[in-house]
Amino acid sequence: MYSLEDLGWGPFFAEQTKDLPDDDLDPMRVAEEQRGAYVLWSPHGTFEAVIPGRMLHEAEGRNDLPAVGDWLLARRLPGEPRAVVEHLLRRRSALSRKVAGERTDEQIMAANVDLIYVVASLNRELNLRRLERYLAVTWDSGATPVLVLNKADLCDDRDAILHDVEAIAPGVEVLVTSASTGEGIEALRPTLAHGITAVFVGSSGVGKSSIINHLLEREAQDIKGIRADDKGRHTTTVRQMLVVPGGAVIIDTPGLRELAIWDTGEGLGQAFADIEDLAEGCGFRDCSHSSEPDCAVQAAIGGGTLDHGRLESYRKLQREQTFIAGKKDERLRAEEQKKWKQIAKTNRARLKAQRR
Repeated sequence: MYSLEDLGWGPFFAEQTKDLPDDDLDPMRVAEEQRGAYVLWSPHGTFEAVIPGRMLHEAEGRNDLPAVGDWLLARRLPGEPRAVVEHLLRRRSALSRKVAGERTDEQIMAANVDLIYVVASLNRELNLRRLERYLAVTWDSGATPVLVLNKADLCDDRDAILHDVEAIAPGVEVLVTSASTGEGIEALRPTLAHGITAVFVGSSGVGKSSIINHLLEREAQDIKGIRADDKGRHTTTVRQMLVVPGGAVIIDTPGLRELAIWDTGEGLGQAFADIEDLAEGCGFRDCSHSSEPDCAVQAAIGGGTLDHGRLESYRKLQREQTFIAGKKDERLRAEEQKKWKQIAKTNRARLKAQRR
């Protein structure tokens, strides 16, 4: 049993419930989601729930439906470990990506989080361009990213790698850990204070579940070793919530093969703050940082203070952001046309009925 405060409840959510007339509704938090079925936690215990047809019908996209970490109001069914979801509370933050594949829709990986631990492995799988993508997405969530470089016991040149990582992560705390030896794990604990919600994200096999087991001081998550080719194995298969004893709420997520950006308006600028700061010194306001004279960004590349690969990564994410924005506009236009076609159809049917 956990109190609301143990589960991360606070004034932001309480304010949304104070004027509701129905006293039979209980605040509950989504602890797990599996194909439209949910596990909810509350001070009254654990409940299973599904989304009512009304909510599904009114949802304009997946972001209108509950995700792990969401707070909602539900009605307990007497004598059963089940509840009926009545109302989804407004989110304080959300870690989102574009769904995998061709569809243009948002997938919320974790809601109402304070900290996002981006976990990477200090073996040969470490990829700076991938980390830049993660940071662009996590900065846009409204939460604070922290980089965790795990498997330090497998790395012989950690100082050089740490220097490279810090160069592409301005304003981000970088921690070095080894889940195998326990090195650096205790440095995470002070950030996981009571009432905080943290989510762990990263590629398969980077050691998210092993780190979480250390923090929970028990084997709550299944773990597997890396493969012979030094690549990770999937262990976590669903997003799920866990509670650190006396501390924070943790959300574990499956390893990500793909992280397509959804909306990195401010996140992209924060992830590449060094380039945007340099751009302020360019001779032209619309400088493309290619061949223009007096380009501060190209001067930094020539002077060795900025890596050309980082600029290319920035440009790539900008193009992806523009593409996604265009696809979302197309979808909104299609949905608007569909809505007005339905309204016109309904009006024709009503007029036809009146003439009879």
